[in-house]
Amino acid sequence: SPPTKQKRPPYHSNLLILQSALLKGFAQTHKIVMPGVGTTAAIEVLLEDDRPCYLIRNCLSLSEQTSIYQDISCRSKDTDNRSKPCMHPTPKTIIFDGNQSTLKFSGGDNIYNTLIVQTANDVLKKEAPQKSHQFLTSACSTEPTTMSVGVIRYHVPNGNFPEHIDHCNDNSWVYLLSLGCSANFVVKGPKSEKKLFRFNSGDVLVFDPSSDAAILHGVTSINGDDFPLDCPEDFQQFRFGVQCRVKMQRQRT
Repeated sequence: SPPTKQKRPPYHSNLLILQSALLKGFAQTHKIVMPGVGTTAAIEVLLEDDRPCYLIRNCLSLSEQTSIYQDISCRSKDTDNRSKPCMHPTPKTIIFDGNQSTLKFSGGDNIYNTLIVQTANDVLKKEAPQKSHQFLTSACSTEPTTMSVGVIRYHVPNGNFPEHIDHCNDNSWVYLLSLGCSANFVVKGPKSEKKLFRFNSGDVLVFDPSSDAAILHGVTSINGDDFPLDCPEDFQQFRFGVQCRVKMQRQRT
């Protein structure tokens, strides 16, 4: 019989913090216990550029991840690649009703804003008083006006996405959630060295997608033996990248 996959215990905070300490290039790690959540959210500052890039470990619980995935499944129509499986299948963009590759929302009354964007902002708010980074101040004092959500499904183990800069210059921020098998992910800023890290299910990457920020990012491969315990079956076979692109406006005071 085929060997049994070894599943990673989900969201064991001490283990994750130890792993993050061993990963080369992480500048800082800050542990924040969120009220009502049984895990520890940890902020890792990946790039120390003028526009830093933040990785929030354990941002979403498994139940929250499952809720996001269920909503995606209910809304999805098909993928943009209907060819037969090949030896090295390419990542597939999830297609929603109306043959659209993204979901579009006005305001923040949707599950993606509530569970991904606002949860990440709540973690950042707790860190903002301790840091002078302009992004933290901006992210904590804004509210969404419009947002789009796109989802890409990656196969194990060779799913990848070329390194790129978004060049999105519309005063938006990106909140990228990883679901399922962990991804080997790379980021690089104009003044920082390239950083390779393991992007686990439930982690959220937050960054400025503008040309000025010039944050290079991409997926190199997927780890088929690294997924949460007791997760949905698809989480054990694929990695899903859920990208929320959020346009912000400053709150009135």
